Amino acid sequence: MKIKHTSLYQQPKHLATAIALLLLCCTHTSYTQNTQDTKQITQKTEQIAQQTLAATVYLEMKDATGKTISIGSGFFIKPNLIATNYHVIAGATTGTVKVVGKITQYNIEGVTAVDKTNDLSLLQVTMSGIKPLPLGNSSTLQIGETVYVAGNPVGLEGTFSQGMISSIRNPSNKERLQITAPISSGSSGGPVINKAGEVIGVAYMTIEGGQNLNFAIPSHHLEILLAISTQEEPWTFGDPQSQSIFAKTISLHGHMLFNHGYYAEAIVAFTKDISDSDLMAARAASLGMATDAFMDHNNFMKCYKYESRAQAYEQIGQYDAAIQDYNKIIELKPDNADVYFNRGRVKARIGQFNAAIKDFNKAIELKPDFANAYPKQELMKIVKHLRRQYGAAIQDYNKIIERHPDLLYFYYIDRGDEMGIAAARQTIKDYDKAIELKPDDYYAYFARGRAKHRLEQYDDAIQDYDHAIELKPGNADTYFYRGIAKQKLGREWKQDIHTALKLAEESADTKLIGEIKQTFPSLE
Repeated sequence: MKIKHTSLYQQPKHLATAIALLLLCCTHTSYTQNTQDTKQITQKTEQIAQQTLAATVYLEMKDATGKTISIGSGFFIKPNLIATNYHVIAGATTGTVKVVGKITQYNIEGVTAVDKTNDLSLLQVTMSGIKPLPLGNSSTLQIGETVYVAGNPVGLEGTFSQGMISSIRNPSNKERLQITAPISSGSSGGPVINKAGEVIGVAYMTIEGGQNLNFAIPSHHLEILLAISTQEEPWTFGDPQSQSIFAKTISLHGHMLFNHGYYAEAIVAFTKDISDSDLMAARAASLGMATDAFMDHNNFMKCYKYESRAQAYEQIGQYDAAIQDYNKIIELKPDNADVYFNRGRVKARIGQFNAAIKDFNKAIELKPDFANAYPKQELMKIVKHLRRQYGAAIQDYNKIIERHPDLLYFYYIDRGDEMGIAAARQTIKDYDKAIELKPDDYYAYFARGRAKHRLEQYDDAIQDYDHAIELKPGNADTYFYRGIAKQKLGREWKQDIHTALKLAEESADTKLIGEIKQTFPSLE
C-alpha cells in the first residue's frame, strides 16, 4: 500500500490559485475605478471647454484708415461686457468682435473702463444669448493647480489648452501668474480657467525663447475694474469726451486700488488724476471758460485728489511726500482744519514735534469743536510728552473732559498715562475714576498698578495686578511686573516671570522677551 503524503509545500498550490484570482479581481476593480475616474475628469474638462469657448471672442482692431492693427482674444464677463487686454485695443479707432466658431461680427460700441497698469480693458457690445464666465478667487491659487486657457493663437480660433500654475510672480508689487498652458500671439486677453470653470486670470504675454514661460493677470484686478466700469456711459475710440471719461475711470480706479491695499499703484492713478485736473484748467483757460465757479470746483477736486495721494503715501511710509501733498492742499485751501490736523499727525510720526503742535493748534483754532482734533488729542499728548510739556498736555485733557463727559473713561486713562512720570499720585486718582466708570477693564487696574509700582507701593500694586490678571489672564506684561513687585517684597516671583516669558513667546512679543531676559539675572 502506497501512502501519498501532502507536504506543507504542496498545500499552498490551491491557496496560490485563490490568491491569484483575488489579485486579478482587485486589479480589474482598480482598473475599472481608474477608468471611470479618468472618464469623469475627461467629461468635466470637455464641459469646461464648451462653456469657456461659448463665451470667448475673437477681436479685430483697426486704425483710422481701416487697417487691422491687432487681433486678440476676450471673453464675456457680464452680459454685453467683454474683458480683454488693454494692449489689444491700444491705438485702435474701431473694432469688431465675434464669438469663436461663429460667423456674425459685431461692432464694439465703447470702452467702459481701462487699467493700463495691469493691461486690462472692458468693452461694451450688444449680443444676446451669451452666458458670461464666472469669476474665481485668484488670491487663493496654489502652485501646481490645473488651469485651462482659451483664445485665438495666431488667428486659430477657439484653441483650448491645459496646463498648470508653475509660479506666482510679484514684480514691483504687480502679481502675475506663470502658467504652462501655451499662450501665443492672438491669445492675449483670453480667459485662464480653473477646474471649477471660473476665470482666475487673463492671458497677456509669453516670453519667447523659453519653455512654458507664459503669464496671466490675476482675476482680482478684473474685479476691481468691474467695480468702476462706467457701463452706463461708455466712450468710443474716437469720442472727444473719452479723455474725461478716462479721467473718471482713473480716479475711481485709484480708490479701488487703495481700498485693496495696492498703494503704489493707487499713487500712480492719483498722480494721473491730478495731472488731468491741471490739463482741464489749462484747457478751460484757453477757451475762456475758466470762471471763478469752474476754478473753485476744479481746486476742490484737486484738493481731494492730493489728499487721497497723501494717504497712499502714508501707507507705504513716504511721509515727506505725504506732507508735500498736504502743503499743496493748504496752498489751495488754507482754512481746512482737517488738513492741518492730518499734516500734524504725519509730522509727529517723523519726529517734527514742534511743527506738529503748531498744526494741531491751527486745526483747533479753525474749528474749536473739531470732532477729530479733540478725540485724537492723544497725538498731542505723545508730542508734548516727548517734549516734556506735561502742563500743556494736562490742560488740553482738562478741556477734553469738559467738552466730552461721555468719554470720561478714555480721557482719564489717557490723562493718567500722560501724567504718569510727572505726577504719579494724581495719576492714581485718574485711574481710580476710570475704574469707577468702567470696573471691568483690565487696563485701568494694570495702569494703576504700574503707577503704584513707581511709587514703590508694591502691596497695592500687586492687588491691582491680581485684578488685571483675573480680567485678562493672557497678558504677559502684567505677570512680568507682578513678578518684579513680588521680588521687591521678598516673595516667590520666578513663576510669574516664567509665565510672562511663555506668554510673550506665544505672542511673538520680541521686545518684551528681550526685556524679561535682560531683567531676570538682576532679580536673582
